[in-house]
Amino acid sequence: MAERTTFYFTGAHALPAIMVAINGEAAGLAVLAYLALLGAALLSAMGDEDIRHGEPIRIDSDEDRTPRRKR
Repeated sequence: MAERTTFYFTGAHALPAIMVAINGEAAGLAVLAYLALLGAALLSAMGDEDIRHGEPIRIDSDEDRTPRRKR
């Protein structure tokens, strides 16, 4: 996941919790902020998936490395 997507997912959970902790009457606005940030995170995650689609995955074997590099 890209850093942007991680930021959106973290913000979607942290910001509404902080809003409700500061002011309990802001629960409705917190729910709207949660849904908006969660939607942005999902769209960002879908965009990240398209970038990697079709790239071959290369698996490096440990046989080529010296014992120091295996750590």
